[in-house]
Amino acid sequence: MRNFLIDSLGLAGFGAMNYGLYLKFGLADALISAGGLLLLLALAGARAAKRRNESKGAA
Repeated sequence: MRNFLIDSLGLAGFGAMNYGLYLKFGLADALISAGGLLLLLALAGARAAKRRNESKGAA
């Protein structure tokens, strides 16, 4: 349940930040920043999964 709350807060913050960018700069800049941040999130998740799998194999 704790992870669900943290994930929900992170998603709400991400949405609020992108909506603020949309209001200030327009749709194109908001989509570019959202895409960049989602790419970084995907890379971090892949790196964490790789480390998790390596630690299970070593034990």
